[in-house]
Amino acid sequence: MTAHFITRLGPYSETRSRAERGGHEWRYDAGFLPHTAPHRVLPESRLSLVTESLYAPSGELLDQSHWVFGPIRTPRLYAPPPGSVLEGTFILPEQALCLLGVRPDDLTDAILPQSDFPRLRQPLTEPSRQKDRLAIWAARLLRATKGRVRATALAERAGVSERHLHRCMTGRLGVGTKALAAQIRALAAIERADQSTRPNWADIALTSGYSDQAHLSRSVKALTGLTPTALHAERSVESEIFKTAL
Repeated sequence: MTAHFITRLGPYSETRSRAERGGHEWRYDAGFLPHTAPHRVLPESRLSLVTESLYAPSGELLDQSHWVFGPIRTPRLYAPPPGSVLEGTFILPEQALCLLGVRPDDLTDAILPQSDFPRLRQPLTEPSRQKDRLAIWAARLLRATKGRVRATALAERAGVSERHLHRCMTGRLGVGTKALAAQIRALAAIERADQSTRPNWADIALTSGYSDQAHLSRSVKALTGLTPTALHAERSVESEIFKTAL
């Protein structure tokens, strides 16, 4: 059985497999804390099936709705009403066409009712086109290597040109090979930093596949809008406020 572990950042937690980033669950429990720090939602290529519930302090369920969250391109701060609980299941971008009937980039930064996607009620089918299977294989390998494999190496291993692989990826996932690798690599570095109160950025850059610390800093800032140090400080404060308030 695949081992699982919990990533926790303030009111946000994620249960996932060690094998790859995807297909697993997350939860955001706002609770009833009077001064909860807002949570920075980072760019993400995955989509989510989400159940949003609103509870009274007594525990009574007041309202519930079901959403599809599209891929996130722009980082944003999120501060839901007290009593809000969001529970989501990740959808890998390469699954969007089969599961939802749309390409993931058509839903970028979108939040739509699940009732808008009748295909959700149908069995999930495997793609039959060779170029779709190629895109799925490449995306899985990028996640397995935390974005450290180069697009040229992927194309050579698949026996196709880098341009052809890029077209397959954008056609199926709505994002190219290099862009997806860069996002996965930066998010993996951020997760490594979360495990330490005083991250060694040079070491994180090396283990995450960056040429140096400056390269890591540019990539994280391009993805999140903050330098690695500023982002880590913000995430640490969020977690500390949540733990202290509990």
